[in-house]
Amino acid sequence: MGYPCLLCGAELIELPEEEIHRCSYCQQEQPVYYVCPAGHAVCDDCQAADQATLIQRVCAGTTETDPIAIANLIMGHPAFVMHGPYHHQLVAPVALVALANLGQIKFNRAHIPAVMRRTADIPIAVCGSRGGCGAAEGVGAALSVLTKASYLKDQERALALRGTGETLLAIAQAGGIRCCKQSVYLAFEVLSRLLRAELDLDLPVKVRCAFYRTNPECKGPRCPYYPAGGEA
Repeated sequence: MGYPCLLCGAELIELPEEEIHRCSYCQQEQPVYYVCPAGHAVCDDCQAADQATLIQRVCAGTTETDPIAIANLIMGHPAFVMHGPYHHQLVAPVALVALANLGQIKFNRAHIPAVMRRTADIPIAVCGSRGGCGAAEGVGAALSVLTKASYLKDQERALALRGTGETLLAIAQAGGIRCCKQSVYLAFEVLSRLLRAELDLDLPVKVRCAFYRTNPECKGPRCPYYPAGGEA
């Protein structure tokens, strides 16, 4: 039995010798020993990366303009199990690099680790234990970075708080037990709306849930991202 592709599950083709291919995660030209029939290749560093490192590697290298495509790529990696606190660090850097790739902002990718640290200390399961959500705070973090907000600034601080608050409300209104994927998707939709209304920035968001088949606790038709008839 061979090895499955991390992106599509197809059986990998073992190469007769090492070849240089562009990694499907970090977009760097890297030596690999296996490739996918669909053209996917994954370097050793991305294959073995932990969640935070994977976010950094993908966001540093991606030229993708669709934040949902970037998020789904990261969340589909085996290191990203269905639910967990690493989702908290995802929203802000993905949004910022997508905006940069769209030409909407200038963003130095060397700052990705600093952006991620803003939501790195949010504990697991805070949605149930204290009514918070790291994905929602990721919206506040992204808005804070874009406006250079601080606790001493007026409208900038207010917008960051509003971003977190409106995302929390959207998650609460979605109801049901927690789904980290749904929270991330809702966060991007709220952020997109606020960016357009308040900062005249356009971050198109069209959610395509890639996980409803593999989430044993999927809410099904109760979730706004569940496809009609359960089919994508």
